[in-house]
Amino acid sequence: MPRNDPLDLSALRSALADRNHPWQMGATTMTALHEDERETRLGVPLPEGVDLDALESDLPDRTLAVRAATAQSVGAPASFDARDVAGANYDAGGVRDQGGCGSCVAFGTAGAMEVVYRYTRRMTTGVDLSEAHLFYVYGRSDGALCSSGWWPERAFTFAQQSGVTFEDYYPYSAGDQDGSAINADWPNRIAKPTAFEMITGDAAKMKAYISTYGATTACLYVYQDFFSYRSGVYSHVTGDLAGGHCVTLIGYDDAGGYWIGRNSWGSGWGDGGYFKIAYGQCHIEDYQNVGLSGVSLRAWLPDQQVVGLWSNEADGNVWAYGSARGWLKLDSGNVATNAVMLAELAASKSLGRPVGLFEDNGSVQQMYAW
Repeated sequence: MPRNDPLDLSALRSALADRNHPWQMGATTMTALHEDERETRLGVPLPEGVDLDALESDLPDRTLAVRAATAQSVGAPASFDARDVAGANYDAGGVRDQGGCGSCVAFGTAGAMEVVYRYTRRMTTGVDLSEAHLFYVYGRSDGALCSSGWWPERAFTFAQQSGVTFEDYYPYSAGDQDGSAINADWPNRIAKPTAFEMITGDAAKMKAYISTYGATTACLYVYQDFFSYRSGVYSHVTGDLAGGHCVTLIGYDDAGGYWIGRNSWGSGWGDGGYFKIAYGQCHIEDYQNVGLSGVSLRAWLPDQQVVGLWSNEADGNVWAYGSARGWLKLDSGNVATNAVMLAELAASKSLGRPVGLFEDNGSVQQMYAW
């Protein structure tokens, strides 16, 4: 049985009109579902002992505190959006659909890793990580199911310890699985957070992480009116608490007083799958927030052009710039092998032929060229 009866949409229209329409409602992929199906698409457990009736009683104080924690106070820009940084989009094609499973933590975690990978390298192309690996392998081993959900801190811990493979090695589909569908070669095709920390309750640090690295992962309480969100700056106006949810935050705006998030309910919800939410709303700053500062790879990156080469008199200081990756150090562990790789890459660059590079934490250990 669902936690609540469905929301009266006419009451939502009236409530929005009474507040001069701070955001726009409409038919979405979520409003087309039954209430229990909507609640299934949430996936962060409600904290034990939380007083649901008093959950928003301190909203004015929280809002003032977040507004006071300006980006300027930590040396960050007053606004940031990973989709438009000097015209570059570091979250191109980012919106996914978790379907009928409470796996949002996997999407919020993988989403942040993907954006941070792109932004820290200033590359608009990047990696597509496997939410299925995160949720159905690591989450399942940690007791997570579609019906129970998970926590971002646990997801990042597993990702850092063992790595997350790419989507093509374990494509996502909704529904509890035993993880046996993962490609057996996955340890050679993974991404890992290089470092992460809990930043729950620190709005200034959230802004610093987003503007410096591109994204964070955040949890929020979802009220029933959120399912009808289409555009504008969301604030809770009516409806009961439906549950906890995890998203990727990719921006903020101090002048407008809102965060920018990427959700995992498909492009038919919200503004093409994205949303803006007012500072202080739904405890988005103090439910559970994770900041990460980098992503390393162990993977073959095929079919890319060699854009640049660099070396000096030091035997171990040899670098290549691949079009799909940026600068990587040639580090096979053998000086002679590095010299051979450099010569082969120089020939490929001269001929305009693609190469494949096997990266392991920023170093090229193997390559192939035509």
